[in-house]
Amino acid sequence: MTSNALRSALCLGVATGIVLIGPSASAQLRPEPGAIDVASGDLLDRLRTDPFAYFRFVNRSWTTRVCEVFADEMRDLPIARLHGDAHVEQFAVTKDAWGLDDFDDSARGPALVDIVRFLGSIDLAVRQHAWTPSRDALFDRFFEGYRKALAEPDAGSPQPGIVDHLRAQAPRSRAAFLEWGEMKMEPMTEASVGAVVAGIAAVARSVYAEQPDLPPGYFTIARAGWLRLGVGSAVSAKILIRIQGPSPAPEDDELIEAKEVQSLIGIPCLEAQSDQPTLRVILGARQLGRLKPTILAAGPELVIPEVLARGRPLRDWWIRSWDPSYRELGLSDLRSVQDLAEIAYDAGVQLGAHSVVDQAGSRDASVRTRELARLTRLERRIRDETLRLIEELLVGWKELRVP
Repeated sequence: MTSNALRSALCLGVATGIVLIGPSASAQLRPEPGAIDVASGDLLDRLRTDPFAYFRFVNRSWTTRVCEVFADEMRDLPIARLHGDAHVEQFAVTKDAWGLDDFDDSARGPALVDIVRFLGSIDLAVRQHAWTPSRDALFDRFFEGYRKALAEPDAGSPQPGIVDHLRAQAPRSRAAFLEWGEMKMEPMTEASVGAVVAGIAAVARSVYAEQPDLPPGYFTIARAGWLRLGVGSAVSAKILIRIQGPSPAPEDDELIEAKEVQSLIGIPCLEAQSDQPTLRVILGARQLGRLKPTILAAGPELVIPEVLARGRPLRDWWIRSWDPSYRELGLSDLRSVQDLAEIAYDAGVQLGAHSVVDQAGSRDASVRTRELARLTRLERRIRDETLRLIEELLVGWKELRVP
């Protein structure tokens, strides 16, 4: 099936000969109000041609619908640390680690938020590759990994075969990496650069308190610019910054990203945010993440004139260093159903092993036992509701494609 034919099939709720019952016209997953207005022309084109990009863009609406669909179960479900946007294209590798990354939407809430999100991404992935007959088996692999981790949180999972394939595609010298990063930096006004310098100086003080071995001058800024990457995070302001790093020599400079934290207020089944919403991102990355950046820090409000001029509210920012060996998976990287099955199992293990760890790091066996029992009871419903939500999503996607 050609890509154009596949997209037509998606619009009709048909994939590889299987007809799914579509939702009513009123059941649609649309972007948040105003989100499309700030999307670039290139991103809007991508959203209209790629249902997976649309899926990534509407995560807040998706999570809200998951909360609504399972509202009758919410009181009985334990609260877990959530990735918040767990999907296939969040799988990433570095030279020494792999796993789900990007914790912008991490929060605390019922674990089925992450489970349904990842299953939905599997469904869209198999539709794109015409692997729909394998969908149930792929769902099985995710649940196998999740159950295994609940029962044996230290068991781990084997390295997916695609990890070495992705690593082989990502060799980049530090010089080339830094040059590439500078090409991604878009101009900022002098006043905005000054605000960034002041904000990073404040971040540096807190990082030095935790990492006193970092050399003096590590956070000295060489250059900074706006960053326009991302799909789900496209509405967030992002800044890419080149800093001095370990020495004054430019060849060991580092790249760090400062990203505005988006509000999750109003999503019904998530815990209310603390006075420092940035902490939900930091705690999610530390509790669930396997890729460990050199710098991961909560930033203060960056009072950037260009952001204020657009009428945006002040929000906290978080800061993360970039690794030259970092490589994210794209659906086009999947070579076989086996690749997807291994990623599904691995993601299940990652989410199941750490999500119910409490703030103090305790792994309460009784909580895991209850979570396992509830998962078994709800599994059939989770599968069915995921497919219904994907149909709602595709109706919304079709509406965007044909204004």
